[in-house]
This record gives sequence, C-alpha cells and structure tokens, in this order.
Amino acid sequence: MRSRILRTEAQVCQLCSFISTGPSVRARPLRIPTSQKFRPFSSSQRAFATRQSTPPNSDLKPHPTSVPTSTPAQPDGPKLSTPIDARVVESDLSKAASLRDDLITKDGIPSDNETEAVLDAYQKIANDLMNPHEDASSTSAILSIKTAAKPRPITRPYSPLVDGASRRLSDLALSVLQHPPIFITPSILRRYVNLQATLRRPETLPTAFHLYSTKPAPVEGSSPVKYKEVNPDKSANSIEAKLADLALQTAIENKNLGTAMDIVDTTYDTKAFRRTKFIRRALLPVTGLALAPAAAYAVATQLSLYQTTMDPTVATNVAFVGILGYIGFTTVVGVVAVTTANDQMERVTWATGMPLRERWIREEERAAIDKIAMAWGFRQIWRRGEEEGEEWEALREWVARRGMILDRTELMEGME
Repeated sequence: MRSRILRTEAQVCQLCSFISTGPSVRARPLRIPTSQKFRPFSSSQRAFATRQSTPPNSDLKPHPTSVPTSTPAQPDGPKLSTPIDARVVESDLSKAASLRDDLITKDGIPSDNETEAVLDAYQKIANDLMNPHEDASSTSAILSIKTAAKPRPITRPYSPLVDGASRRLSDLALSVLQHPPIFITPSILRRYVNLQATLRRPETLPTAFHLYSTKPAPVEGSSPVKYKEVNPDKSANSIEAKLADLALQTAIENKNLGTAMDIVDTTYDTKAFRRTKFIRRALLPVTGLALAPAAAYAVATQLSLYQTTMDPTVATNVAFVGILGYIGFTTVVGVVAVTTANDQMERVTWATGMPLRERWIREEERAAIDKIAMAWGFRQIWRRGEEEGEEWEALREWVARRGMILDRTELMEGME
C-alpha cells in the first residue's frame, strides 16, 4: 500500500502536488514570537489536529479556518464618520455664491470687515468639506489610544464631489479678491491663503500674490470709485515670509511644480521682499556702522585728555584710528562669516562669483528653491544626482538662471 502511494505521487508534478496539499499547508498554525503574550485557543489546536489527520487528496474543498472575532481589525487610516451629502454641499456652495454676489454688487467700496466675514464663511465651509467630523465612538477612541505610539498617515477618500466643490469654492474666493473696489489687506490675504491651504488648491495663490502687490487701490470717498496706482516694489506690498512658506508647502504637498515656481517668483524673488528684509534686519546695524566714525572720534577725544605723554591732537588721532580699525575689522569678519555660511544648504548652492550682499539678501529665495529640490528629488542622500525627467531638467535650468547650482559635484556625498 505504501509503495502504491509513492508511485502515484511520482507521476504528479511538484506544482500540482503543492496545490493538492494546499489546505493542509494553509492550516498550519502561525509561529508567534515569544515577546508577544497571546493566549492560545484550544479550539484552534483541536481543529489543526483534525486537519492533519485528513489525507491531502481526499477532500478538494478546504475547511474554513476559524478567525477570532474578539479583536477588531485595525483601520488603515481615519475614516469619515458619515458620507458627504451632495445636497448639503450644494447648499453650502449656493450660500457661498450668494455671499459673493451680495459683496460685489454693493455700491461703493466694501469694508475690510465685510470682506473678511465672507472669507471666514468660506473657511468654515472648507473645513466642513475637507475635514468632516470623525466618529467619536468608544471603538475609535480605543483604536486611537492603541495607535498613539505609531500614528498612521492621514488618508482620506476624496470623491469627485469634494474635488468639484473645492474647485468652485476656490474660484469664488478668487473672484472676491479680483473685484476692483476690494482693497486686499494683509489680513484678507492671510485668510485667503489659509482657505486655499485647507482646500488644497494652490493654483490661484500666485495670482493672489500678484494682485496684492499690483492691484490699484480704491480712493476712499470717491463716487464713482476712483483708483490710484500702487508701487509693487514698496516694502509695504511685500508678502509675509510665513504666508509664502505656507503657500509653498501647500504646492509641494500637492506635487505642483509649476505653482511652486510661481510662488517663489511672486514672493521671495521680489524687490519688495528684499527691501523689507533689509529694513527689518540690516537697517539698524548699517545705521550704527555709519555713525561709528563720529562716535569713535568723540571717544578718542575724551581718551586723549587722560594722558600726558603726547600732544592731545596726536593722541586723539591715534585713538581714533585704533577704535575705527577695530570696528572695521570686526565688521568685515562678521559680514564674511554670515554671508558665506553654507551649513543650511542641502542641494542648492550659490554659483561662483555671486556677490556676498546678494547671497545674504536672497537667502530665503535659495532656501525655498532648496526645499523644492528636496521634495522633487530622491530622499536617499546617496542617490542624489541620479534624477531625470522633464520636470527635473526644467527645475535644474530654472535654478541655474537664478545664479544657483543644483547638486554641486564637489559638495555631494562621497565627492569631496
């Protein structure tokens, strides 16, 4: 009998033999590591023993394995508690359109509070649309505590309904800013950027930044409304660094390279932004440096009175030269140290011959471009320089036109 079974198995290929013995293989118990303390179920052990005694070719239908139902399955990410109602979304969009129409059809110049109220209403609609309330049941609370040590990435299913609604709401908000009598204040621009970041629609942000800097300002009290030109290079028309960072991060998260480049062009790479940086960070030191010779001469004059070894005029000149030389040497060393620092650079560095003043005044621009290169390139350091494709070549050319170098060879890993 044993020899007959062996001869029968010899005529079957290995793949067919593996398929025929599939139920018994799948019925093998899992080996649980000793570090995890699970209590074995006696019923599963008995079922396994029964399946082991069954011949492999006697039954073609595998027996269903028993799965414990006491432990709930861990979800892949936070799920929506209730499906989005299309009627509610349409009602919110109709309300948003009505608010926009009431604002732009008003006679005269709308006040800043009215415009901010409309954008605040849009923000509430966007929050309800993109971040609906999650289920606060006991099961979800237990799962949130269980996965608190290793949080999972947030993955939400976005339907075509949500995509279309977010696009319509974004267009409505842009039409509010494009209305000629509305003057875009920093507070209004901040609300608009936060709204587009919530909607994940960074495409209109460069247009909004351009409007903020170049849109004619309405004249208060004029009827009909008159407008006056604004200077886009004025420091008051610069975009705040925090808003520019938020807009750039939104474009990077949505993998929109063209929008990210336009955001850099309309925020960091403007005369207004550079003038604002100079006024806030360099005006006081430069003023002190300009007044240093007069202060040094006054101090030297007073010091010459405390000596009797030389003429007071000669002593004044000697002290003046010494104090001024010390201030000048210290200033030069500090400026060179600040403008030539490159520890913060990752992949984008300055080209040879770039003036030191340009390096300092355009550091935020270089850092933003560096962030874009880090987002579109390989994450592994040892794979840097291997990127290819139309987008990457366009990015490399765009960086080179700005006096910068992407992935300088002598600064790459292992190429020192």
